Amino acid sequence: MLKFNSTTLQITDTRDPADKVFSRGGLRVCYTLDSDNITKGEKLKFTPYNDRIGEFDDELKNEHTRAALDVKAYADGLEFSLASAANDLSEFGIDLPFNFMGKKGGGGWRRQFMLNSPYISPNRDILYFYLARPNGNNIVIAAKNAAGFKIDYSPYCYAHFLTGIKIFANLDKAYNMPHKENAVTFAILPVNGFDDCLNKLSRYYGLPFVECDLNGGEVGSKINVKVYGKCDNIKNGDYVIGREGDNEITPKYNGKSGATATVYGYRSLKDLYFKSMSAVDMKDIEVTDKNLCEHQCWATAMLRFLLRYKSELDVETVIKYETLLKDLLDEITETDESKAVPRLTILKQPHDNLPAYNVYKSTRVQEGFFGVTLLFDAYKYFGDKKYLDYAVGALDCLLDNYQNESGAIMRYEWGKYSDYTTVCCPMITTVDAALFMRDIDKAKSDKYYDSAKRMAEYLYERGLVFPTEGAVSDETETEMEDGSISCTALGLLYYCKNVERVEKYIRKAKEILDIHDCWVMQTPVAQMRRSTLRWWETLWEGDADGPALCCGHSWSIWRAEADFLYYMLTGDEDYLIRAKNGFNCNLAKIHGDGKSYSIYGFDEITGGGFASKSDDVKIELAPHYARRPDSGLTRYVWVRLCDTFLNGGTD
Repeated sequence: MLKFNSTTLQITDTRDPADKVFSRGGLRVCYTLDSDNITKGEKLKFTPYNDRIGEFDDELKNEHTRAALDVKAYADGLEFSLASAANDLSEFGIDLPFNFMGKKGGGGWRRQFMLNSPYISPNRDILYFYLARPNGNNIVIAAKNAAGFKIDYSPYCYAHFLTGIKIFANLDKAYNMPHKENAVTFAILPVNGFDDCLNKLSRYYGLPFVECDLNGGEVGSKINVKVYGKCDNIKNGDYVIGREGDNEITPKYNGKSGATATVYGYRSLKDLYFKSMSAVDMKDIEVTDKNLCEHQCWATAMLRFLLRYKSELDVETVIKYETLLKDLLDEITETDESKAVPRLTILKQPHDNLPAYNVYKSTRVQEGFFGVTLLFDAYKYFGDKKYLDYAVGALDCLLDNYQNESGAIMRYEWGKYSDYTTVCCPMITTVDAALFMRDIDKAKSDKYYDSAKRMAEYLYERGLVFPTEGAVSDETETEMEDGSISCTALGLLYYCKNVERVEKYIRKAKEILDIHDCWVMQTPVAQMRRSTLRWWETLWEGDADGPALCCGHSWSIWRAEADFLYYMLTGDEDYLIRAKNGFNCNLAKIHGDGKSYSIYGFDEITGGGFASKSDDVKIELAPHYARRPDSGLTRYVWVRLCDTFLNGGTD
């Protein structure tokens, strides 16, 4: 049960009163005046504009906005109604300072929230935010007659932390939305898991909700639909995916639409793979920094496509693909330093205090590990020993210079060493190399097996500590970042599946996956279901207008593959379903023409990139997809599908 203290403006969660719901003084009014111009002037970092904040007095009123807040018990939670009688307001809403993870004095990460599963319906009648805590004391915020929302990201640490949520009765006039009464109602309810969340949401709105066991599949295949609440048009049971692309499932009751869910349809994985490869456009790559990690995933995906399906392709397509690949490989293996491309070329000779076969002018080790995988695949396809020599040289460089005796991969930058053992999961490259080199060079293979073994034991002994390349600040606790958590479990499971089954590693991975569930979205939208929580990449990716939630981000695949491997090792079919949904949230970003986008955006008001002035921000409601397509990182899904669902492991 939740209780509200009108003096402190704090909420107590009686399931455990030590769990803070808010992280500072409590709720506040947020607003702008009709006379304000939010498109001009200095602003905080990582937000599009500065609004005004108003405190409530002892009677839950705010003088400046002539606003009053009413609070009453609702079921086992609370319902809040905020209204203003002022006629000079443009924006008007409530500022909710939830105790999001990373806050100092917040009780530690097990007692703090992650923004697990947000949702807004197509007709905007339903807006909710499901917030999960690792200790299980979760809540949901559900708003009625809201005009919109804004997620607030930290003005420090490249926005790696969440600071609050704002729910608006009206958006500022700059957003060109219809202006209505300055009143909004919302409930905050305790929930025990997402199933309980949907049940309570259905009762609160008086509308039906649905959830699908799978968020995608082949056209004509069946998925199971579960209905929450009274519904006139949908029953529990099978639903047949009717067409390619997004399929909307909208439950209705008494003529009113409930919460629409979506599932993604495709003709076949092979057909979708071909469309995705054919849509690779070098113009998309040229506008990036071209690094070997994020932006060259297309090449590994294309090599693996050719290794599988070359015999089914016409000559013109094969020539096109091979030409693109050889042009890139020439850049990667360039020997003339004057022509070397930073973060792309693997230079055979030492340079800038970096060893031979290091990525040119880069200590970002994940670029090296991704480059090694690409080069091994290039050797498998083209048969050119140069690519094998470069792959072995680059991997030796990484392991000899960046792996210490404990097995950790350590990057030296900015005057200190940082633990990169789980940044982009170097275990995958190391194990794959050991397996591939067994019949080519046993000494090298043994070396790589030893590196992988030490890496796995290090990950196990490291426990529930998840260092990352994310930012560090005196204003926060240590960051608990999605990728480091998921890649710790993935690294252990990859070793167990491909090298040696170690039961303590499997148990540790399961413990980590259970924790990581707070970073995994449950929202029944194809691009969001089983996506992991990331938002700072949108400062660089897409239209670079973040921070903003980037659902279906390619790094969600780390969790999806970990789920797949856990299923393969234990037979737990629940994890097979999780894995399918994790991969599908990436596939669902592929459009009919094969083009793909780095993110599916939830935020309607994005952070404005690195701009320090509102003048430099595009003040408008953001579309779900970026204007700029991506041909690099979005192809990572195929690289990992080739080792999982396309590898005969399971349907």
